[in-house]
Amino acid sequence: MRIPDGDSVTLALTDTDGTLRATGILDQLRRLARRGCPDHPADRDGEDCECAVLDRPEPVDRYTPSPAQDRFVRTRDRTCRFPTCGRRVGWADADHVIPHACGGATDCANPCCLCRSHHRLKTFARGWRFHLSPDGVLTVTTPSGITRTTRPPGMRPPPPAPDPPPDDVDPGDDQPPS
Repeated sequence: MRIPDGDSVTLALTDTDGTLRATGILDQLRRLARRGCPDHPADRDGEDCECAVLDRPEPVDRYTPSPAQDRFVRTRDRTCRFPTCGRRVGWADADHVIPHACGGATDCANPCCLCRSHHRLKTFARGWRFHLSPDGVLTVTTPSGITRTTRPPGMRPPPPAPDPPPDDVDPGDDQPPS
């Protein structure tokens, strides 16, 4: 892969369901490929060790996310995550869903991208509730109780739950009705 002079490319690695697992820039991936697994430097049996050489950035013990965390969150979210907003991530803040002052961690499972208007709404308007799952699904509940959920772009929704059996059928009855 060739990158134009002065530009950069962020590569995203996802699970089969589209959940973002890791991000990296090309130079970082080249270094990791040369180094390999730090725990198993010599592949003695010719088999891969399957260690995660590239994964989510580690949590930090401060308010400001690390550059790797910021890249991960912005790559995962791509836009303001407030339902129906869609403002580009370049104009969004990486906001702690659980405020840092209230014990919210600075790791990739807490910040999400919100445009300045929705960041202020979350921070200052009473009655709004925000919840971010570890895989990046954001649930927003309005003061009137309306709940909306947004998934990171590229993440597939969970498969539908199987239909429950009808109430008038005995699950232990294997015989067809007579």
